Amino acid sequence: MSGHVTSFIAEIEKQRKALRAYSGKQIHSSVVRNNLRGLAESYFREVRPNLINPTDDETHITAVDSTMQQLVQACHRRARASIYGDLLRKAKAHLVQLDSSSLSTDRQPAQPEKTGADARIITTLRALLPSAALSYEQALLDLSQPERLSWRGPATDLREALRETLDRLAPDEEVRGMPGYKDEPDTRGPTMKQKVRFILRSRQTAKALAATTEDATKSVDESIGAFVRSVYTRSSISTHTPTEKNEVLRILDLVRVVLSELLEVR
Repeated sequence: MSGHVTSFIAEIEKQRKALRAYSGKQIHSSVVRNNLRGLAESYFREVRPNLINPTDDETHITAVDSTMQQLVQACHRRARASIYGDLLRKAKAHLVQLDSSSLSTDRQPAQPEKTGADARIITTLRALLPSAALSYEQALLDLSQPERLSWRGPATDLREALRETLDRLAPDEEVRGMPGYKDEPDTRGPTMKQKVRFILRSRQTAKALAATTEDATKSVDESIGAFVRSVYTRSSISTHTPTEKNEVLRILDLVRVVLSELLEVR
């Protein structure tokens, strides 16, 4: 939208400059009136169709519509130059508001917004594991983008942030020494869920809370595995990209829950 509005504001200024030569006199010149009418027609033909973004302020749009309609009416009755000037000034003021609002909205990241939990997780990880903090932050940054050719990057970064945290808080050797430990089928060492169990048991966390966190961790592992497999089987990335993003956003929710518990920042 911004380009159309900016160009049109420049055209308004051009017409206002031409009107200043007439002061408060009536505009009898058909050339001037045709130019002003053409300006209004240009608005409804080229600018107005682009003012359909959900973030656009309807109040300003309605005001510009009304002003342009009044401009056409004024051209028919050969109004005074000051009337044309006032209409153009009002139209410009509302268009400037629309343009500035559009720029502000465009610069805001799309979902997900960084939550208070995200800020606490990142702050804690920076002190504990800077590389894990960077992975988590990179995933949030990538997910703030409306479009990507592939969403595997943020999914991998989320898993790495969680894996590095678990490896730091629950080294394999210590987890294997946990009473009753045994390798899960088809694994060569402690799983992420087993590492979570080790950490929470060492803190004597309530069983109900520990079970919830373990289940969330298992869901992260399974979700990422399923996500990666599904990407490989898809024939059209462009068709499935929105679906992929939703899957990664779900993974983010799970990782956020687990890291909040593990880092004790809930």
